[in-house]
Amino acid sequence: MDFKTISFGSPQYQQSLALRQLVLRTPLGLILSEIDLRNEDQQLHFGIFDQAVLAACVVIKPTNSGAIAKLRQMAVASGFQGKNIGKILLKSVEQALKEHSFSTIELSARTTAIGFYQKFGYQIKGQQYIEQSIPHIKMTKVC
Repeated sequence: MDFKTISFGSPQYQQSLALRQLVLRTPLGLILSEIDLRNEDQQLHFGIFDQAVLAACVVIKPTNSGAIAKLRQMAVASGFQGKNIGKILLKSVEQALKEHSFSTIELSARTTAIGFYQKFGYQIKGQQYIEQSIPHIKMTKVC
């Protein structure tokens, strides 16, 4: 398994779009929209690859403050779930963000994923809300 930066517009980026659609949107009866993809050319994209196969991916949106990174659209392919790939991706992304001088990571966690993020030191901030038709909660972690 290899952690790699994914270049916007590359074939690997297209794979990440397909994976995000399959894992995050199709089960909800939704599609990745232009709004979801807006400004992705200005965001960071990472993936875990098994040979040339994309096992997991995530998008990082730098905020205006420059010190906070928003983790979004994390997805693990069904054939790789339950094999610590999410953990490997999250830890690798956290290290990459430290190297890019980010001090805080924030994310909107599906309520079903709260326990996963809490295991890695993310803390709940605020109240539950609906996003993409399902419950989410804001979580943060200082790098």
